[in-house]
Parts: sequence; C-alpha cells; structure tokens
Amino acid sequence: MILSEIKEPLIVMKTIALFFLYSIALLPQLLDASSGPKDRPNILLIMADDCAADELACYGNTEHETPVLDKLAEMGTRFETFWSTPICSPSRALIMTGRYGFRTGWYHNNMKKNVPLSDENIIFSQLLQEAGYRTAVAGKWQLPGTTIEYGFDESSLWAYEHMLPEGVKHEGYDSLNPDAYNYKYMARYWHPSIIHNYDYFPTTNDDYGPDVHSDFIIDFATRESDKPFFAYYPMILTHDPFYPTPDTVEGDEGKLGPTDMKRNFKSNMEYMDKMVGKIIDALKESGQLENTAIIITTDNGTVTRGKGVSKEIGVYVPLIVYWPGVIENKGVRRELADFSDIFPTLMDIADVEIPEDYVYDGRSFLPLLTGEAYEEREFIFSYLGKDRLVRDKRWLLEGDGRFFDCGENRNPRDYKGYKDVTDSKDPEVLAAMARFEMFLKDKPAPVAN
Repeated sequence: MILSEIKEPLIVMKTIALFFLYSIALLPQLLDASSGPKDRPNILLIMADDCAADELACYGNTEHETPVLDKLAEMGTRFETFWSTPICSPSRALIMTGRYGFRTGWYHNNMKKNVPLSDENIIFSQLLQEAGYRTAVAGKWQLPGTTIEYGFDESSLWAYEHMLPEGVKHEGYDSLNPDAYNYKYMARYWHPSIIHNYDYFPTTNDDYGPDVHSDFIIDFATRESDKPFFAYYPMILTHDPFYPTPDTVEGDEGKLGPTDMKRNFKSNMEYMDKMVGKIIDALKESGQLENTAIIITTDNGTVTRGKGVSKEIGVYVPLIVYWPGVIENKGVRRELADFSDIFPTLMDIADVEIPEDYVYDGRSFLPLLTGEAYEEREFIFSYLGKDRLVRDKRWLLEGDGRFFDCGENRNPRDYKGYKDVTDSKDPEVLAAMARFEMFLKDKPAPVAN
C-alpha cells in the first residue's frame, strides 16, 4: 500500500473531526444569532390621551368614526376589559415599568415628580435598547428625567417651558386663547412647542403638533437599518384644550379656537385614528408592517366623565393588538388584563429576558394570543392616590369602597347591569369581598392623595 493511499483518508477524517469540533464551539453563537436583533420583530406601542375604550366605534361608540382602529381590532384582537390608572403620570409609570404604584411611588401626578422613574426601576425601552433595538419616543412625556436616561435613542416631545434649551423662547401658548383652560404650558396643537432630541424644533401657526410627532415616528420607523425598532408614541390627542384639527379648522383664526369639547372632541378622536392610519400606511409602504407587532391603548378615561376619578370609567381603556402572521383574527378577548401586563408582553414579543431580581406585577398576554399555555389573571388592579380599584370577571371594587356585582357586564359607561352590593350580607358577596381583601393585603396605599 502506497503512502498516499493511507494519508488521504486520514486527512479527510481529521478535517471532519476539526469541522465537528469547530461547529460545536460555534453552536452557542449560531443559536444566539438565530434570535439576534436583526431577526426580532419591530414593536410599535401607541397610547392615545384621555379617551376611554367606549369612545371607539369597535367598543360600541356610535358617534365617532374610528375605521383604522376598528380594522386593526378586526384583523388582530381587542380586549374587552383592560385597565390603566385614572390619570396621566401614574399610567405612564405603570406601562413603562410593569410595576404598580406601591412599588414605583407613582400614585398620582403630584407624587415623586422630581425623581426620574429610571432611577429606581427598569424601563421597557432600556431592556429593548440593550437587546439591540433602535428606540424612540414621540409625543407627551410628562415624567422627570431625560429620555436618554429612560433608554430612548431619539425623541420628539411636546416641550413645557422648562424643557426648552437655554435661551430659547417659544411664542405659541395655549393660554393665548381666552376660551382655553389657563395652562402655563406651551402650545401642543397649533404652533406647537417641540424639541427633537433636545434641540428646539421651530414651528409656525401652520404646524399641528400631532402631525409633527407622527411624521417623526414614521421617519424613525421606516429608516433603513439592520436593527429592529421600538417606537413608543404617547400621543397628544385627545387631551384638552380641544382645538379644531387640520380637517376641521376654518382659516388661521380658527387655529386659536374655540376650544370646545362638545364641538371638537369628535374631530379630535377621528384625527387620532387618522394619525394611526398614517403610520400604518407608511409601515406598509416601506415593507416594515409584516414584521411589526402593534399595540394600541390610551392612558386613562375621558376627561369630564372618567379621568381623575377612581371609578372603573376612569381606568376603562382599549387594548388592540395586531401582529401580521402572528396575532390575526383572534376576535374579542374576555380575559382580564391591565397596564402592568404591557411590560412583560413587550419583552416576550422581543424574546428578551427580564432580570431575575426585577420584581414586576404584570404577566405577558402573548401566549394567550398565540395559543400557548397561559395562566389567566384572576384580578386586575388600579389606583389613584389612596384609592384602590380591583376587578375580577364578575365583581368590582371601586376606589370609594363601593362593591358591585357586574354579572357579565364589562362596559362601565352607564353602569347598566352593575348592582351595588356594598352593604349586602349575602354569603356569596361576603366570600367575594374576602377574596378581594386578600388580594389587596400586599398592595398598600399611600397615606393621602
């Protein structure tokens, strides 16, 4: 046997062995790469301002036309019972951290307002940023600290006077309108006060704030990149003062008012819906929509009939979820969910691990929508100052201590079908009250509002 006949098989065997060993060594990297940033879905989280679920047509409203949101709910799913908190900042703190107010200290707009939420909590954008996401926020901020501290790469914010760069003076004020509420805020709608990434963004009376912010989201989301995006859009609409929109304004004078809710709230609702459609269309045109998980909600109930009130009408908000190819045609969900669930759901969508030592209160509802094992929540929870609200599928405890048997009813607009059983001695009622008391034992309230 000649030498070459012996060496050739040995070389082949050695090559195979080396390749096998090299593949084993690379296996963790290959597995990790399969779920790396490039392959993760984009995420769009939209939170409109000051409108209860029943302001949307898909939740039963017969006055407002919201075809975009209705279609997203039809193509994906909507939750029949979803709770926020009754007012702005606590809802923002809850949705961004997954933690109830007794953990974050945010029970009310006026509590702990000088301490950045990011100092003592993990923010959803921080984890997504660390996982390789591009992150941006646009619209209404209303929290202490900078967006950079909260894990956002880019931002487009309605700017209060103290948020403007040093030496910059903005000329547009809501309070210029004698019919408007006497805010000490810069304008958010016509001639809006806006900063882009901490730089002043000059506007004129021809500029409408919601258009500026939605354009920013579109530019960010459709930009070419090898990274997925996370866009958080806490909208300006439909918060007062209620100015005409670009679709209803009559000349330049009309941009100053009148700020009449009865006259303009319908158009504000419908323009909010239009802004969502504008973003969806841009994602579709850019080819991004097919790989984007979309979650849409609002921060609290409608002003004048729910906002700032520790009743179910103050926390009853929509939840619409659509993710092409993943969450489609799921119908209406009767399972309970609240704002604390958004944080873990986002991490589940992005396949991002939450640190083991981080205590949060929500649970991901993604398995529910994808047909995987899901432990349904027994209770949802909310709060405003010292008031605490709890609900299960049948019973409701409101912030004033009133206890209701809701039966199968889930729409608190007029509380039809809700039976006040606060003073009942019926054993079934007492047993339900006892369960609620047990749930609240480890959820303390502050001393006062």
